[in-house]
Amino acid sequence: MKLDLRWSKHTYLFLTDIKDLEIKLKLYTNFIVKEVIALDPVIRRQWLFTYKGIVEYVDSNTSNLSQEQIIGASIYRDLIEQVEEFINLEKFEGQNYNRYKSRDTSDSKYEVIYQKRLEQIKEDFPDPGYL
Repeated sequence: MKLDLRWSKHTYLFLTDIKDLEIKLKLYTNFIVKEVIALDPVIRRQWLFTYKGIVEYVDSNTSNLSQEQIIGASIYRDLIEQVEEFINLEKFEGQNYNRYKSRDTSDSKYEVIYQKRLEQIKEDFPDPGYL
């Protein structure tokens, strides 16, 4: 029996593409989770409320929705779960605010606003270890 190498090559390329997509999806997911947990806690709550609402809507209307919408809700569900896991690890609400961000301290206007916001976060969501 002779092996058709073209088929094997295509199969290999297809499997490589799937592996690449899996890696990309994982990286995209990690990126989004880090972005969300670094948000202002009030905005983060709004994000969670919004996407939980979408998931609930899809769960209760599956028969009327496209496969893309259903898969999208599944992705949202995974993101919500991961974000909530990180939030549960925080010692105090807002601990991760702006955690993974680089700052351009040369932009003095932005730096002044950032420092004000950082103080407001500390006031609104204090670290219980410093009370």
